Amino acid sequence: MERFPFKPSWGAQLESQPRVRKAQFGDGYSQRSEDGARGLLQRWSLQFTARRKSEADALDAFLRTHRGVAAFEFVVPDSAWAVTGQVFGTGDGARTQFSLLRPLAPDATVGELVPAVGWEAAPLLYRDGVLLTVGADCSLAPSGLVTFAVAPSAGAQLTFTAAGAQELRVVCERWTSTLKGFNAYDVSAEFDEVAV
Repeated sequence: MERFPFKPSWGAQLESQPRVRKAQFGDGYSQRSEDGARGLLQRWSLQFTARRKSEADALDAFLRTHRGVAAFEFVVPDSAWAVTGQVFGTGDGARTQFSLLRPLAPDATVGELVPAVGWEAAPLLYRDGVLLTVGADCSLAPSGLVTFAVAPSAGAQLTFTAAGAQELRVVCERWTSTLKGFNAYDVSAEFDEVAV
């Protein structure tokens, strides 16, 4: 699947609206449930400000090629991350499962950890600096759960190296281009996530 190659300007807006089925009964009673397996899809309103004509034309050509029908990959703004030697646990000789966690941001404090998901490639896992073989030494789930075949010995430091970002499969049904001055264009677009 093709990836959207342009980086939006700051000020991108995320709109979330759950898809809900609602049944209204007598006396004001109602029942609600999610509409489908993916009941919460994202909509991004993006701006591409002060772009040269060549970039504005390339952006327009990309969106025209997909015509609001063909989905493409979109990397969510400010979601890219990378860690090297990130600690994800210390062995105690009994525990076999650990979750890969990363700092919320490069300058985040130790307490601000979030799941390390959306990898570009499978993370490299280490025990005391020795590279582990996924499938033999341990298993790795897409959620970042690492399960060891044998519990790491007491005091063994577990680390990983990985990079990733949140990617969405989206379509763009509406975009506008505005000439702001000589060789200066602003482009606005709305990207709607589609259920995979």
